[in-house]
Amino acid sequence: MRSSTKINTRLLTFQYCILQGGYWASFCSIYAFATVLLLAKGFSSSQAGIAVALGNILGVLLQPRFAAIADSSQKITIQKLTALLGAATAASFFLLYFVPNLFLAVFVFFLLTDSFLQVTQPLVNSVSIYYVNRGVSVDFGIARGVGSVSYAAASSALGRLIEKKGADVIIFAALLFLALMILALLSMPVLPQPVKTERSEIQADHTAAPKNNGKRETIFSFFLRYRRFTVALIGVTLLFTFHNMTNSYLIQIVTSLGGNSASMGTALSVAAVCEIPAMLVFSKLLKRFSSSRLLMLSGVFFAAKAAAYLLAVTMPQFYLAQILQMGSFALYIPASVYYVNETMEDADKFKGQAVMTATNTLGGVIGSLIGGILLDYAGVTPLLVTGFAAAVLGAVLLFFACRNTGTKNRQPDV
Repeated sequence: MRSSTKINTRLLTFQYCILQGGYWASFCSIYAFATVLLLAKGFSSSQAGIAVALGNILGVLLQPRFAAIADSSQKITIQKLTALLGAATAASFFLLYFVPNLFLAVFVFFLLTDSFLQVTQPLVNSVSIYYVNRGVSVDFGIARGVGSVSYAAASSALGRLIEKKGADVIIFAALLFLALMILALLSMPVLPQPVKTERSEIQADHTAAPKNNGKRETIFSFFLRYRRFTVALIGVTLLFTFHNMTNSYLIQIVTSLGGNSASMGTALSVAAVCEIPAMLVFSKLLKRFSSSRLLMLSGVFFAAKAAAYLLAVTMPQFYLAQILQMGSFALYIPASVYYVNETMEDADKFKGQAVMTATNTLGGVIGSLIGGILLDYAGVTPLLVTGFAAAVLGAVLLFFACRNTGTKNRQPDV
């Protein structure tokens, strides 16, 4: 399929790289440094943790609703909707700078900022699918690799700037990165809808009746229509329970191995560097393997990483375990985007991206809560054992959900 509009694919890929880079740099500013900012605003550590968790939960609830707009609206394009959410994120974070350091005021504006940030993520991923489905090649892997580089660079730069300028520099950095993201979105071309073939018209007629029946579909009926996909979501939730449990409490894990804050920084750097090659070559991997198989493979790597964490008794061994980031998180991110595109009906693609991202966030919330309880009452080893069990079960569920998956994952109506 070719678009009727002549598109400079190199320029478009560059614009999408700017979009991904701007989003992930702003994500680093707002999310990774959330505790630093909230502590400077007078929050305690537990209050900051609750604010972040509630922002994630609100994002999970809102993601499918905004995705439904992206799927169904004829007037609001995916680029415009994503830019509007980016502007809403910037506005709420900007207002946070001016409100007095009163708990409720800061809490509300940070909650809005965090939730808007979470809602934007699946739409940023869906922008590439928007073009792919219109016959225009956009390399998601390269763009997401730029996102990883931007995240690492923003993290390093902000760490130094906060020491010199104070925590408010986080807000201005995030605003700069969000502006960059919005400009990239506004510069990207809007293309006509792909031409439907006779086969797709018949398929649309066949699926329209059970999907709508004149009523707005609930998220539960969505899950019932995509039963294998729902099993995959449960598996992903478990994988991200392990992933966020270990990331959130990495300093405690490193300390138990004789490391310190510097060791933690090194471990994060190793993981970030290992993400980049996998994302850069993903488009080539996709020519040889289906997205469902790559998603299954990422589950295996998550389980292997959990095992390596559990078995590590020295910091060098832990650094080696971080190399598995290349096949776990780095492979999962692009594979999940293409997997959703292949398994969803056309009318559900944006909603599918939102639900998948919401699942990642949900796993993060569960991991943070369970990890904190385990550390307080049991210690690091039970935390790692629990993370290993979650990762293995998640990998098994992904295997059963994705095996023998064709281009469509939708179960037949019974």
